[in-house]
Amino acid sequence: MKRITSILIAILIFTSLCGCGAETAGAKVVESSEKLLVIEAAEDGGSLEDALNALADAGEITLVSSESEYGAFITSVNGREADAAANEYWAIYTTLGELDGVAYSSSEYGTFEYGGKTLSSASYGASGLPMSKGELYILALESY
Repeated sequence: MKRITSILIAILIFTSLCGCGAETAGAKVVESSEKLLVIEAAEDGGSLEDALNALADAGEITLVSSESEYGAFITSVNGREADAAANEYWAIYTTLGELDGVAYSSSEYGTFEYGGKTLSSASYGASGLPMSKGELYILALESY
């Protein structure tokens, strides 16, 4: 019995220390790897950039971006920098379609299958993409 209790305690400690599933500033990390970051909005408000910065500040993820005239330009996620020589970039996909009459994604420019859901290519960058409770947001390393 002591052994089972010890194993259960170890599992609880391990899962509580794992970054996945923790909620920070209205966003929850669902999956995080070198080439994929999946987050779910836990509440309405702010932008994807705000949520990513809060997750980075909390140590849930690492993120490198630079400001451009179009907003944040994401260059590295979880230590994986997009290799321009290999035509790599960090693509953004979301389940957020239309909100308040604005279309925030379009399947015309690509889709991403995840967890039985089809996410569409974001029509806005991280700075202009609003967080909406229950919606998924994916950053995927891709090449063109």
